[in-house]
Amino acid sequence: MAKRRARCFFLVIALTAVLGCLFLRYVKGPSKMGVKKVVQGPKTTHGKANTPTEKEAGAMSSHLNEIARTTKYSLSHVNKQNPVSATKTTQEPKPILSSITTNKSTISPFNKTPNKSEFTTEAYAKRLKFSLESNSGADFTVGDTIRVVFMAKDQQNNAVTTNIGDYFRASISTLETKSGAVGTITDHQNGTYAAAFRLLWAGEVKIKVQLVLPRQAIDVIERTTREHPFDKVMFRKRYLVGRDTVDTRCNVDPVVFDSAAPVCNYSDPHAGGRWYCEKAVNIPCKTSGYHSYILGGGAKVVLRPGEEKLFGRRNNAWRLDISGSPSTITVKKGLDVLARRRRCMPGLATPQINGFYQQGVWNSLVCNNRHFSNQSEWRECLRGKTLHLMGDSTIRQWYEHLVKVLNLTDTALPEATHQTGPSVAQDPVNNITLKHRTHGPPIRTSPTNTSNLKYIANAIDDIKGGPNDVVGITIWSHFTANPVELYRERVEAIRAAIRRLQQRSPETLVVIKSANTFIGNEVNGADWLAYRFDLVMRELFEGMDVVLVDAWEMTSAQQWHEDVIHPTSDIITQEVEFLCSFICPL
Repeated sequence: MAKRRARCFFLVIALTAVLGCLFLRYVKGPSKMGVKKVVQGPKTTHGKANTPTEKEAGAMSSHLNEIARTTKYSLSHVNKQNPVSATKTTQEPKPILSSITTNKSTISPFNKTPNKSEFTTEAYAKRLKFSLESNSGADFTVGDTIRVVFMAKDQQNNAVTTNIGDYFRASISTLETKSGAVGTITDHQNGTYAAAFRLLWAGEVKIKVQLVLPRQAIDVIERTTREHPFDKVMFRKRYLVGRDTVDTRCNVDPVVFDSAAPVCNYSDPHAGGRWYCEKAVNIPCKTSGYHSYILGGGAKVVLRPGEEKLFGRRNNAWRLDISGSPSTITVKKGLDVLARRRRCMPGLATPQINGFYQQGVWNSLVCNNRHFSNQSEWRECLRGKTLHLMGDSTIRQWYEHLVKVLNLTDTALPEATHQTGPSVAQDPVNNITLKHRTHGPPIRTSPTNTSNLKYIANAIDDIKGGPNDVVGITIWSHFTANPVELYRERVEAIRAAIRRLQQRSPETLVVIKSANTFIGNEVNGADWLAYRFDLVMRELFEGMDVVLVDAWEMTSAQQWHEDVIHPTSDIITQEVEFLCSFICPL
């Protein structure tokens, strides 16, 4: 009996040791020697398939190992992929998504925030109060700058714990005269905030400070991006085979397919584009098809229980007004803020407050911007010009506005759609040509032939350029469901293409349109993510000889329309008039 007990005792000890070793190995993760690398498939630009160089292949595929460590996808899912026409690469992984690094300019830690289970955005907003800085005078004059401070307070007006890193918007307005301007917000990183306003017109001026999203909601958005970097949205490539259709899934990373099926690699490192589709059986990768967005095809549940309370309806931002005093001030006439403005030309610095509305008309503080009263003035400005407008649908609105105001006929190229182009409209009498095309994938659109999709960097490389060429670019709204690093890669490639264009044709005018504010699902897009991407765009084009049309400020300064993804026609008019201020400056 004793021997049997001893034998059982040693057996238990040995089993415990084995389980302990297995546990330690699980915690440490797989060794580097055991990680297999994904081989790169053929590079295509939605046409002929090409084999990438070893350097390009490594740069485009090596991010997968990092993703496997930092997201819900396992490395085994990555290694199941079998790209066609594979080439080997030995380049070290270059992470595209890091769970460690964050954007310090927009992300801050909590400052003893309330218990998340008890926190509600509406209750928090009610505790926030603003007031004029103590050193503010009693009289206000055009040209003055005023500041308000705001923080959370209790019913006795005592300061209580406030978040660090909330997302606010501030503005001043006079609705009767359709006057409006933005304020600049400073997070002091101690639970207090300040908003500065430049007084730019006389009359009764309303001060507005809004809580768009609390820090807790922003943390949720950032976490969903880390956990679902590529599968919030899904795309398809559809082939027409006789009367039948064959659909394959597509995305910026093949890891989301979770399948052992072969993968077609349409990535283009030169253009900063990553794109993969499942390979259809018996259909070569180089075969063109129809690209589209799969409605509801992405991850179904990305929020955890209770997190929906941090957002408004359909995960929209709240945009809750903060109470304060004084909410309205009387501004007397003073300086002529529009006097001695510079001539509009590329490379001008854009101040934080770079314009304001009066009578619904945008007055730039950057330069002496133009306004047009009739069709003849538009034609005179654009005579002899070719405008190459490329990007998402918010720059297509520029194309549509000019087609309408010049009374032109829009013509889509064969198998192209109006949504994506390529489209062209011409005025042969005045030698005016307007061109529009969307950017390469990812792009959420109805079915369009893949042969008509082109990365912006490649489209810029096709432009010879000259003093009569204007290149207008915007790219942001179709990237917000993905990590900002993916967007940065694309914009860096566009920046390099612009530099090549300016080297071969310095007289070519290049215009960058910023993102604009809009209400939408904050988990997949809308204000916060668009704001983060817009900061990256401004950083990358800073100091370049380009024009910035600040659609973000032009949409947030006005208070007489709702924020929508496609601004109303009167806002588009102001954007295009500002564009033309550089084409035919005063």
